[in-house]
Amino acid sequence: MTYTVLARDPRGGLIGAATASRSLAVGNAVIAVDPRVGAVASQAWTNRALRGFLLERLGAGDAAADAVGMIGEQDDRPELRQVAALTWAGAPAAFTGAQTSGWAGHLVLPDGVVAGNLLADAGVLAAMATALSSPPAEPDALEFARHLVAVLARGEQAGGDLRGRQSAAVLVARAEGDIVVDLRVDDDPDPVTELARLVDVRASDAADLSSPGALPPPR
Repeated sequence: MTYTVLARDPRGGLIGAATASRSLAVGNAVIAVDPRVGAVASQAWTNRALRGFLLERLGAGDAAADAVGMIGEQDDRPELRQVAALTWAGAPAAFTGAQTSGWAGHLVLPDGVVAGNLLADAGVLAAMATALSSPPAEPDALEFARHLVAVLARGEQAGGDLRGRQSAAVLVARAEGDIVVDLRVDDDPDPVTELARLVDVRASDAADLSSPGALPPPR
């Protein structure tokens, strides 16, 4: 009941994930990024534990396809699951179980993967893949976050989740560094638009802090 993108930008050493759904707090359940190894997603009849398993396998040196191919070792109903994995190098991979709610599927690109279930039709992923193939001009973390949210927006414009809209999230990390963008919209009538606004707010905050004499905001 969700559509998701995992992508990397080798130019800037960036990797990220974004997701949207007609479910509450999709960012808490579907995507995960570990700057040391890559990005993963677990959705459909979601088994959240598969995210940790996939990251563990990627951290052990498994290729994305090998890690995805091993989910049956951790889950006794893989036919209900949809997962995706992306490392800093090598081909991305995804799996869509035969009993995942339709329309469901995935597309693998050289530097990313899009996947979704309970979608309007295959055109949702095709639109997302087209958007993903045009990366931002600048390899900047916030521009990359905007790019991932724009991929979600294209999917939504193409039909998105058959049930409607409720939540969205985006994560971006730097190689061997930190997660630098972690934004979620848990319950909103237009979550992708609201997520785009939050990325703009985050960019504005970053610009303010880069000004001479700027102090960090109080917490």
